[in-house]
Amino acid sequence: MNKNVRIALLFLGLLFVWFLSGFVSDTQKKEQTSKKKAVSQSVQALNLKGQMYSPQLILKANTEAFRELKLISQVSGKIREIYVTEGSVIDSGETVCEVDAEDKFSKLDSAKATLEESKLIYEGAIELDQKGYQSDLAISQAKSNLLRAQANVDRLSLDIGNLNITAPFRAFVEEIPVEIGQVVSVGMICASLVELNPVKIVADVDFDDIHKIKLDSKVFYKTNNSPPRAAKILFISKKANEFTGSFKIEALVENPAMDILAGLPARLFISMEETLAHFVPASSILLSDNGNTIVKVVKNGIVNSKEVSVLGESESGFWISGLPSEISVITVGQNYVVTGDHVNVNITNN
Repeated sequence: MNKNVRIALLFLGLLFVWFLSGFVSDTQKKEQTSKKKAVSQSVQALNLKGQMYSPQLILKANTEAFRELKLISQVSGKIREIYVTEGSVIDSGETVCEVDAEDKFSKLDSAKATLEESKLIYEGAIELDQKGYQSDLAISQAKSNLLRAQANVDRLSLDIGNLNITAPFRAFVEEIPVEIGQVVSVGMICASLVELNPVKIVADVDFDDIHKIKLDSKVFYKTNNSPPRAAKILFISKKANEFTGSFKIEALVENPAMDILAGLPARLFISMEETLAHFVPASSILLSDNGNTIVKVVKNGIVNSKEVSVLGESESGFWISGLPSEISVITVGQNYVVTGDHVNVNITNN
């Protein structure tokens, strides 16, 4: 065997040894990696049982007066007396303004006397007619005079009854635009009233949520500076606003002290139908690669991801739906495991 052949064989031998050593090294690395992977990640999980939960729809709202009314004078005359002040609260039937009667009572007495006279004339005409001494024309004239006299008495009686301008409901006196001694005509405003008990809470609801609200839905009203108060749905619009696409709803809140004012921002909390839900710590809520809300769960030491929907929240966590009735949710270590991983689990019962 010549020298060149021996060198070639030696080179091939060294190449084989180098290749073999690389294969062994790679195999050892893979074995080490496999051993590392075989060491399971440790996580903590919470055993959860589903509960019936009523999600809340929270709406921005505004307060409105239940009713607003401008009291107008129904007779002409001079304001004799104003019995209330702006900012006061008056009861139903209470007199706000009084128009001076002037000569209305004497006119009524005169009209009543004319009415009695007209009655006597008409009765006399009927009696003569029965004896054949009265014409139909005379009877017709007597009846016309009687009806005219009766109408005059009724009109004057109504005017006298309208001298006192009264409140038709318990209300807050917002404005009194007249003064004592001022002459008013029919239709002039005596006072502006605002009814605040109950008070209306008005909100706009999106199309996706309007079907969830019922007239008997449980509702609470709240402002930033007041505790929650029970409310009742009064009205649910069936027609969307042509500009916003939202639907108007109105709720009523009892307000006997009238401490809820009109025109204030507020929030309505409307309870939805009950559904199966789980309460989880806020830290257990994650986002998947496609942006969906998920939690990591574990069963028999194997990790899985479950898409969930957030129904509500509190200071300590979230109410979510989309899970089976009983499940173990990973609460510590969920960021370091993926679906299919084998893990060591320390489970706590809720």
